[in-house]
Amino acid sequence: MKLTIDGREIACRSGASLLDAARGAGISIPSLCDHPDLEPFAGCRICLVEVSGRKDPVPACATAAEEGMAVRTRTPEIVALRKKVLELILAEHPYACLVCLEKSTCDDLKSTIRKVGEVTGCVLCPANGDCELQKVAGEVGLDRVELPAVYRNQDVRREDPFFDRDYNLCILCGRCIRVCEEVRGASVLSFVHRGGRTEVGTAFDRSLLDSGCRFCGACVDVCPTGALIERAFRPQRRPERTAEVVCPFCGQGCVLDLGIREDKVLHVGPSAAPPNLGQACVKGRFLVRGALHGPGRILEPQVRTDGRLVPAAFDEALDRAAAGLRAAAEGRRALIYPSQVPLEDAFLFLEFGREVMRADAAAEPAVSIWAALDAFAAERGTRIPTGRPLAEIAECGAILAWDVDLPVDHPIAWLKVVRAVHRGAGFVAAGTVPQGPIGQTGVALELKPDSAAAAAGLAAALYGAVAAPSVEDGFEDVRKVLKSRGAASHGSSPAFRSAARLLAQGKPAVILFDAAAVSDPSGVETLAWLWTMALLIGARLLPLGRGANARGVHELERALGYPIPGTAPEAVRAGLAAAAYDALFLAGPGPDLGDGKPPFLVCQDTHWSPNAERADVVLPAAAFAEAGGTWVNTEGRVRTYPPALPRPSAARPDGALIAELARRMGRPDLVRPDAAAVLREIIARVPALAGYEPAESMAKTFFLREPPPGPSRFVPIVRRAGRPARRSASDAAAGSERHEDALRGLDLIASSRGYAKARRVG
Repeated sequence: MKLTIDGREIACRSGASLLDAARGAGISIPSLCDHPDLEPFAGCRICLVEVSGRKDPVPACATAAEEGMAVRTRTPEIVALRKKVLELILAEHPYACLVCLEKSTCDDLKSTIRKVGEVTGCVLCPANGDCELQKVAGEVGLDRVELPAVYRNQDVRREDPFFDRDYNLCILCGRCIRVCEEVRGASVLSFVHRGGRTEVGTAFDRSLLDSGCRFCGACVDVCPTGALIERAFRPQRRPERTAEVVCPFCGQGCVLDLGIREDKVLHVGPSAAPPNLGQACVKGRFLVRGALHGPGRILEPQVRTDGRLVPAAFDEALDRAAAGLRAAAEGRRALIYPSQVPLEDAFLFLEFGREVMRADAAAEPAVSIWAALDAFAAERGTRIPTGRPLAEIAECGAILAWDVDLPVDHPIAWLKVVRAVHRGAGFVAAGTVPQGPIGQTGVALELKPDSAAAAAGLAAALYGAVAAPSVEDGFEDVRKVLKSRGAASHGSSPAFRSAARLLAQGKPAVILFDAAAVSDPSGVETLAWLWTMALLIGARLLPLGRGANARGVHELERALGYPIPGTAPEAVRAGLAAAAYDALFLAGPGPDLGDGKPPFLVCQDTHWSPNAERADVVLPAAAFAEAGGTWVNTEGRVRTYPPALPRPSAARPDGALIAELARRMGRPDLVRPDAAAVLREIIARVPALAGYEPAESMAKTFFLREPPPGPSRFVPIVRRAGRPARRSASDAAAGSERHEDALRGLDLIASSRGYAKARRVG
């Protein structure tokens, strides 16, 4: 499509707005309410332009480009109109600095007077320099405001965690409201009152915490002024540099931008790289700085002397740890390592456990969905394909979320669900129903007391709703179970029938689930029913991992011939309860040992925890941003990033500590020259990583190479006797409780064990 803007003929895509067309051609049109992630709003009217053949100016953000259209963006009338509109906006906004003739000479004062409680000008505003209103005022050329100033005189809202709301600086652009509804699916904020009293607020003027806000920070990121500002960032100076890291708090693998000054993180924001594309959650947005620089970091080695932990030299601590581990008999040693470490460190943990400690078990504490899929393939003879980008969820016409709390445990996957529903997709929530309008407009299914029976019921309802399954192989055996009295009766409820009609409309469908759906003894049966549903309606199964790098660690273990992870944690805990170990190497906080601490305990972690306080040797580990490394998210997306920060005090990367211990225990061959050498060895030994080359850009795409899934076929449904009842209410609410801990910041930022808790949340 071609049109003319300011005398220039330009081309643009069909359906583009005039604002997008102009910006694509390098023509600047000022705007305040427009945002690339949001639908056009046309609220600020700063982007008004003239179009030939139309009587009145039109907003460029909400006017579609048309073939042959002639547009003028800077006529004298348009420039004057923009100034008058901006004057109206500034009449209720502190504007003294915006029109001050001396504003360019007060730079020396800006860094010292930002801490004031009341903002009366730009130099007092924490958004100074990043404020879009400043940029628009400069572009429009406004040098005076003739209208009388009307100050709102509202109190700054500070009752919620993480950020403040100063509506004296609000320009009513509606960005925060729209991002909360259109992108996050929450609709916590709205315009309240009318006319000159209009402002942004919540229902019944409740706090954000009481209104269902999850504190993702999206509203803060899109606010064009200082009306919404992160509390911890308010008094800080501006960052000197930025660095990208992968968030370690869950399996989504979000890329975060760290604003750094003097080797301290001042600001954390979501990167535009996939999969998060400019979005984050409460943990990634607000907890990273506290985890890196908050109290409770283990900064030096410590050894237990006369019943007390005392600081020690690194050589002494490593010698003590090596001697204690070596003294325990083979078969009486255990190693527990987390998945929240780079692949390079996980590789050395595995090698150290098997080749040096000859440990009875090496395990990650989190339940692994990937292990459940391996168990399903081994038992049923069918491998479920898992290589699906999260972005594909947004293209689906029907979505089934099975026993998964998407907003809490998988926030980026949830954003794709929100986008799909806004496009008209049907949504079925089985088990946990998300708060907000998306969950309320979907179909909710009850899974208590037996999730496997509920899965059978939904499969039976789907069997009655589809004309014919998309796959025939093995269907006869499954049909007998589908027509059984138990499955048919469970699936005859109105909710199950409604869900079946919605899912069986022939639109592209996806079934989302995580380890919660397959973690009990009936997990393989539930997974078989989910697979049956997928084959009945031609849907895709998309497993969602919870732990950061859990998928990468699983691929590493599988390629190196280790036991399937997911069974080992229970074995280790049983061994600890039975006092079967004389020595335990614990990396990360791990399960609280309590009185079950073995005779000798080495704890290697970033922060103090109850286990570290009981340890015989404590080794300080570098945090994720200080160590760098390679991470794999739940999609199978692989990324490598270098250290973004220097290590504090004596802290060292996990892999470096492991190598030093191995050398002291007679295995110097585990010492590699650097992390790059370890990664090269991993790539050579892990088929799923074949061809991977670390890229300079975090937006570079490489996905794990999966083995061929084989032909799709129905698998036998085997009912398991003695299956326990569904998870208790306390277990089912675990995700919500973890989230409330995060929101209130009980210990995550303020206490001495913040990072340990944050790692457990992930």
